[in-house]
Amino acid sequence: MENDTRSKLLEIATPLFATKGFTAVSIRELTDAAQINVSAISYHFNGKEGLYQAVLAEQLAPILQALQAAKSNAALSPIERLTFYANQIARIHAQRPFLARFMISEVTNPTNYGGPIIEAHLSQVYEFMKDTLQEGITQGNFRADLNLNYAAISLAGILNFYFITKPLIQKFIPLKPEANTEYVDHAFHVYLHGIMNHSPSKKLSQP
Repeated sequence: MENDTRSKLLEIATPLFATKGFTAVSIRELTDAAQINVSAISYHFNGKEGLYQAVLAEQLAPILQALQAAKSNAALSPIERLTFYANQIARIHAQRPFLARFMISEVTNPTNYGGPIIEAHLSQVYEFMKDTLQEGITQGNFRADLNLNYAAISLAGILNFYFITKPLIQKFIPLKPEANTEYVDHAFHVYLHGIMNHSPSKKLSQP
């Protein structure tokens, strides 16, 4: 029963926080929507701040799981590792339509409660991308003149910008149900072509 209440609060709070923002959502609004006692938020999350942090952690968990899966599979080449991660991003955003809202909100106007969580998450993504790109340079797959910082930031932007701006994009571009996957596949391969080492002396392994 306790787990049911906790899960219900997370389910109710996610769209409210995503669409209205942390400050605009009241405890009364949350408990009325969930049809539970006001004290439940304090009991399960130590207050609205803790609930908000739990929502963010739940939204971001699949991305961190994808990072761990990519890093722990030693059989994957750098190209395959980045491809795997890119494909997971498309799947995750499709399953969590509010994730992009939380990300852009906490990047542009961070709260004291969510800002550090998003910052820690982006730091892990950045380090994964930078390390994988460096490995690809060492193996001769990627261009030796890559600026690792810019290349990592570019890939993160390419993979997430579409989802952040999707509500606007839909106003002037008709998007099919499979657009998430198609966009990531297309954008990632354009990016991959740009960072590849095209030297004829190096035989490249394609994903």
